[in-house]
Amino acid sequence: MKIPVEKNKQYVVEIIDNGFEGEGIAKIDDYTIFVPNAIKGEKIKILIVKVLSSYAFGKIIEIISSSKFRVENDCNTYKRCGGCNLRHIKYEETLQIKQKIVQNLVNKNLKTKLKVQQVLGMENPYHYRNKAQYPVGLDKNGKPVIRCICK
Repeated sequence: MKIPVEKNKQYVVEIIDNGFEGEGIAKIDDYTIFVPNAIKGEKIKILIVKVLSSYAFGKIIEIISSSKFRVENDCNTYKRCGGCNLRHIKYEETLQIKQKIVQNLVNKNLKTKLKVQQVLGMENPYHYRNKAQYPVGLDKNGKPVIRCICK
């Protein structure tokens, strides 16, 4: 397959979805491009910063048409800290994105698909930083287990 993009070149793309970590996903000739801080439904001009055999990474140069869910972020360290990588999206929409992410992950390898319930939001989702990661797997008897890595 010929890669349809080149590093350090600019392209105009439509963001067709949001990925596992909230990044925008675009396609050029069925070739996937991940774009941090882009939102599904946006039309943007990007600069390709990294090209691999099956996907690339782009950086927003200009937002041509913005998503109705885009908001101005209110945090000076938002782009550096990594604690809230969806801060540029309306909170209610981030709940939908998170539900879809969990739904896809839960059902990725299951024969009998499960329905993930609606994500519960907070009344005031600002001025905190909570990030937890829990490995999920099966024990030797095939029962689901969650291992807490607490320090």
